Amino acid sequence: MKDLKEKRITITFFLTAFIFIIQAIDVFFIKSDNTIFGDTVIARVLGLFAVLAASKMLKFNIGRRCLGRFGWFFELIYGIGFSLAPIVLIYAAELIYFKIKGFYSDISIFILPPNSTEKGLIPAIAAYAFALIVNVVFKELYRGFMLNRLCKKLGEKKSNYVQSIIFTALSFLPAIGAFAEGGFKNMPTADVVITISASAAAVFVSSIRWGYYYKVNGSVWMAIADHFVNAFIMTCIYLSPDRLPDKWLLVKSLVIQLISCVIFIPFYYRRDRVNAEYEKEMKTRHDVLSALNESETELDEKKASNNYLMMMNETEQAKRFGGIKENEILDFDREPKAFSKGVAEIYSEPRRENRAKTEQKQSPDGKRHRRSRSTENVPENAESISKLVDEYFKKQFDKSTYN
Repeated sequence: MKDLKEKRITITFFLTAFIFIIQAIDVFFIKSDNTIFGDTVIARVLGLFAVLAASKMLKFNIGRRCLGRFGWFFELIYGIGFSLAPIVLIYAAELIYFKIKGFYSDISIFILPPNSTEKGLIPAIAAYAFALIVNVVFKELYRGFMLNRLCKKLGEKKSNYVQSIIFTALSFLPAIGAFAEGGFKNMPTADVVITISASAAAVFVSSIRWGYYYKVNGSVWMAIADHFVNAFIMTCIYLSPDRLPDKWLLVKSLVIQLISCVIFIPFYYRRDRVNAEYEKEMKTRHDVLSALNESETELDEKKASNNYLMMMNETEQAKRFGGIKENEILDFDREPKAFSKGVAEIYSEPRRENRAKTEQKQSPDGKRHRRSRSTENVPENAESISKLVDEYFKKQFDKSTYN
């Protein structure tokens, strides 16, 4: 397993090659996009299983942690909001402009999925929504997997551009398939150029934005919601049966993606600042725990938490038994090994000797009462210990240490 983790870039490359191959097979031979699903659903399902298998093999949690304050549910709400806001704006502008020009003969919300058949609208919408969910989940999980693997090698910005280029190239396969079947035969060359260029630009811009969603949120929930709502509305819902030509629909999609990016910028910088503060806190915590236990060269989050809790417990117990002075908890970074050794010696004493440290006091009524050693000025609970640690943090790390 260790050898596999060292070859994560190689595994990502082979996974990408596999996804391109099955997509090409589906587009040119299976042609599942011509079925009731209206999308290359077979390639998406196989790609989804491949991503999940690669994640399982590398023991990689695609979701990481959700950095949002309210969890994954509100990330979905954010994603829907970032998708709907520019769509409503552009659809309203479209309605006003073309109504004035007299282009639309009838104004109504008209639903027409790409897979519309004579079997009925509801079955077509249900089948297309299912295929779209599979498509969106596959792409966003694959994006999260790829970004996590590439960030460690290329950095955040370069890895985001790389994944955007890969997804843009992947979107060209259906266009090539349509061209091979004569889909652009009756279109002027200028219209073909506008259609392909607008489609590629929309995919590239949206891929960059969804990649930054993953960066600032630590999860794919927001990108999944945004991606699904945007794709469903743009491919299914129209304001009139007199729909615009495909080239202008794709131009409209590109404009919507650009507006969504503009709306996302303030959110991105706010979240990025919060994440930077979180990272600084984790670095401080790691450094403090490293000082507590110098024998540990690398501390993962779980072990660091365990060490912290163990230190708190040992400190409180040592204070109760008189092993250390009141202010020593604020000085543990000076000689951490000696501190740990001193505490270890206290607990390594035989239980019988610890009992001998207790004093028995004769009371006036003749009864003997057991009394431990003096615990004057000793905290009585973990809350008091935490206050002392907070004092240490203020003393050591409030002086722009990492600025």
